[in-house]
Amino acid sequence: MRVGELAARTGASVRSLRYYEKQGLIEPQRTSAGHRVYTADHEALVLQVQELFGAGFCSSVIQELLPALRDPEEAATFLRDALAAAEARLESEKHSIETELAGLNRLRTRLGLAPDTGVILHDGSHDSLEPAPANAFDHRDRRLR
Repeated sequence: MRVGELAARTGASVRSLRYYEKQGLIEPQRTSAGHRVYTADHEALVLQVQELFGAGFCSSVIQELLPALRDPEEAATFLRDALAAAEARLESEKHSIETELAGLNRLRTRLGLAPDTGVILHDGSHDSLEPAPANAFDHRDRRLR
């Protein structure tokens, strides 16, 4: 299959697939004309890579994990340790975020700024001010390394 078909089957963008190749996560076969050709094995591998990215791993760690994932029974100790380290890092990040949120709430209280409670006005209508939309969180700086 060609890159567009693999993208459609996995939900990964063509750009992501080329990134995976550049990072050494997938290695497509090539035709005599140099075109990339993918197999069902590549499809399964891309889904596995996406799962690892979704769990917060960066590409360099994924590259280390992939060989172990080919035979998880043989590499059980390595995988268990890698996942435990990832969980410990995420718990640490969670604690840091909770600490920052508590600090934000203390600051809000000290400044006398009540959180938005959706106050109902005397005429029965809700206040017209919409809360400010949250900025999209760029989680790349929190990837597991």
